[in-house]
Amino acid sequence: MAAMKRATVNIVLLGCAVLMAVAGCGTACRCRRSGSSTIAAAPERVQIEGREFSLTASAWRDFQPVAPPNGQPLVVVVKVSASDMMPSPSDVAIDRVWVLNGKEQWTAAPASGATGLETAVRNGPKWGPGIKVDVVARLKLGKQTWLIRAAGVDIKRTD
Repeated sequence: MAAMKRATVNIVLLGCAVLMAVAGCGTACRCRRSGSSTIAAAPERVQIEGREFSLTASAWRDFQPVAPPNGQPLVVVVKVSASDMMPSPSDVAIDRVWVLNGKEQWTAAPASGATGLETAVRNGPKWGPGIKVDVVARLKLGKQTWLIRAAGVDIKRTD
């Protein structure tokens, strides 16, 4: 059974590789194996309905006087923008965010009711401040999904 599953996955990956070579979809192709290696390998730009999108992210921990002595947990704000500066499709939304710190990762869903291409996730780990992380968002349009990454995001400190 496991060998059969592996063979199926390998066939799908081979098909995706052929499709990438023929179609030239490069790093924007969504034919990827699921799991943390896929998340870490997410492209920095994706094509959705013929338009190119990129991700920006801000990350910080609060150390203001009202915060606990070791600071508040991580907060990350993500925004996806179209390179043509035209309005983004209203039915595309961010449904999951990952923050990658070396081999460690934290994932969270945007607050319930959040829609669109700008959102925040809260109560993350107490990494940093003063370190760089990669932030990955999963975009969803109907049943289609795309992963998109912002590399080297500084975790800042607010005092």
